[in-house]
Amino acid sequence: MKYVMILLLALGFAPELKGQDIQVMEEPSIHTMVDAWVRNNKSSTGISGWRVQVMATTDRQQVEAGKTQFLTLYPDFPADWTHEKPYYKLRVGAFHSRQEARAFIAQIQDVFPGCYPAKDPAILPIDFLKTRS
Repeated sequence: MKYVMILLLALGFAPELKGQDIQVMEEPSIHTMVDAWVRNNKSSTGISGWRVQVMATTDRQQVEAGKTQFLTLYPDFPADWTHEKPYYKLRVGAFHSRQEARAFIAQIQDVFPGCYPAKDPAILPIDFLKTRS
């Protein structure tokens, strides 16, 4: 009986609720800020995260050989080098946190001594998936 009364009261007020119009007044600066955020996210293809820097050298052939060696030992992890004059840098893996990168360093430091975690602001999402396999 109690539930029937509540239902009847709710149905009695329903027509009044449908007749109300709600208007949202938005500051122009908020609209501008949201538009800028959307544009920025659409133009950014990468995700901020961590990689492990395995080596840095001025010799391109040496960094390419290092990449081949790494991929032979750890084929499930992404590896790529970049050129930031005058150095070629070999960075591997894709980790969400510095702690994850350090855990991987513990696994590879015997083969690649001196490697360290390096912040990367533009990791491709596919690289995170490769690192998990």
